Amino acid sequence: MPNVLERQQDILSIISELDISPTMYSNAVEKYKAITAYLESYGIEAEMYPQGSFAFGTVVRPTSKSADANYDLDFICQIKGDRSSHTPSELRKILLDALKASGIYEGKLEIWDECFTIEYADVGKIGFTIDIVPATDESEEKKQSLLAKSSYPNLINTAVAIPKHNGNHNYTWITNNPRGFRQWFDEINKPFLEAGRNNYRNELFKRHSRFYASVEEIPHALDRSALQRVIQLLKYHRNVYYDKLPGGDDIKPISAIITVLVTEISKAYNPECSVFELLEYVLKELEIYAQHLAKNQKEFVALYGARNVISHNNGVWYIANPANPEDNLANKWNENPRIPKTFFMWIKVVTSDLIDSLQQDDKHFRTTLDNGFGSKAVTAALGEKYMTTEAPRLIIKESAPKPYCKI
Repeated sequence: MPNVLERQQDILSIISELDISPTMYSNAVEKYKAITAYLESYGIEAEMYPQGSFAFGTVVRPTSKSADANYDLDFICQIKGDRSSHTPSELRKILLDALKASGIYEGKLEIWDECFTIEYADVGKIGFTIDIVPATDESEEKKQSLLAKSSYPNLINTAVAIPKHNGNHNYTWITNNPRGFRQWFDEINKPFLEAGRNNYRNELFKRHSRFYASVEEIPHALDRSALQRVIQLLKYHRNVYYDKLPGGDDIKPISAIITVLVTEISKAYNPECSVFELLEYVLKELEIYAQHLAKNQKEFVALYGARNVISHNNGVWYIANPANPEDNLANKWNENPRIPKTFFMWIKVVTSDLIDSLQQDDKHFRTTLDNGFGSKAVTAALGEKYMTTEAPRLIIKESAPKPYCKI
């Protein structure tokens, strides 16, 4: 019989290898604080803070055709004032002129419509980029409008305005709220962190004892809960799966969707759970939400109750951004029916690859891991474990989760 617990630990070791290392984390913090100090010396009052995966502790190394893919770390650079103090183009220019004037950053700088990117090399041939989004405080009028619509009014005060590119070098304001988003996530994640913190930190110390003198020295930003690990597993599996699809980059679910769905669903679960207990629970719930593809809202509620993490009412898909009530994370689902259909197909494949595969024989378990995470990532973490000299049985493509191939 397969050793299920050992296999679960092996899958987690793959994700651990793809997580940001303590050295790189320390390096990234040092670098973004240095940018803030430089801007201050240039005469710009601004605050930089992480958003997205770096803020949530759910970073995973990008899947790229290159073996040395860099980590993309996202930051807000919030310049003092509010949206009435500058036009969107002026705000961009203030930050861009400062970065261009630096002998340190000018040569590393790439200019994009939505952000400015600074690329760093790192020890071990794996580097990282810092994507800087210029922002300023949202207006009080806009915040009052958001408060009237919000299910989480305590989050609204941290809303910011960021320049949104509309073509031909024209920019308008769009509301964002990464600090509110992080506050929402941290409050739900807190009991999951507390439940597993001691064991996780002791294991992390064993792996990185050359970097830290004691467990207490490990930054709490490197702690990982069952909730964070489930998000990381799904994000990396998503990257591998959608990389294989024609036009996959255009239809894959954004990380914010995965974060919101997993976190909202996990609120109802026991925080003392293991990673795989929580993963299986989340996947089963998402398979229920897949019934939206075939049933209208009334039929869905009659069968499954008032589940509202994903809604599909009158043909409109909706996934709420908890920190911004005007942001429907599923907007693109309404523009392209292939997106929700492929999303729920992917959920079935995740269940097959990460839950059902635990009962397979060794050679098929290894093949499934390679399929789900990419052979390079699996080999880096597990070496030749579960490999056999016997050729695996032929996979009948029509009956296998698709796409079924190695990368």
